[in-house]
Amino acid sequence: MMKKLLFALIFLSSLHFNAQESSHRADVLRYLTMNGTANQYSAAIDQLFELLGKQYQEHNISDEVWGELKKESTPELNKILNMLVSAYRGIYEHEDIKNMIAFYETSTGKQLLADKTALTSEQQKEASVFYNSPTGQKILTSEQQIAHRVGEVSEIWSRDLYRNLVDKLAEKGYVMQQ
Repeated sequence: MMKKLLFALIFLSSLHFNAQESSHRADVLRYLTMNGTANQYSAAIDQLFELLGKQYQEHNISDEVWGELKKESTPELNKILNMLVSAYRGIYEHEDIKNMIAFYETSTGKQLLADKTALTSEQQKEASVFYNSPTGQKILTSEQQIAHRVGEVSEIWSRDLYRNLVDKLAEKGYVMQQ
């Protein structure tokens, strides 16, 4: 009986832990969407396709082939966002992410993301209160650390994405001229 009870407690606590982990991950993804990071990486994928289009211009690659390759965009966007979740979770606790979401959902937070030079004096006060909070202080003190981690992740991801697309073009017989 004790073994069954112990097993049930362990099982329930692991479910609770997994639910917390899933919630933390979902909140980081939400934050990365609301702060514009997801849009930046989506635009980066579009720019990569523009670059490849120029590099392979003499091959006259059909729209069908480009369309097939562009189907990689959504999975690749999800891949980089998941990689960024790991970078953010290594620095920010779940409570920090929740606080960041709460702040950036306010009109002050939205204005700060859109154009911080257009903040009203009241919004500047609200932003100051946020950045003087423990979460705000963590954001300020970890700026370089998160930028470094994001830079490393981005470099790996973009290099791998470029290589993957070039390989797929090569498989279709399109080889870039040296």
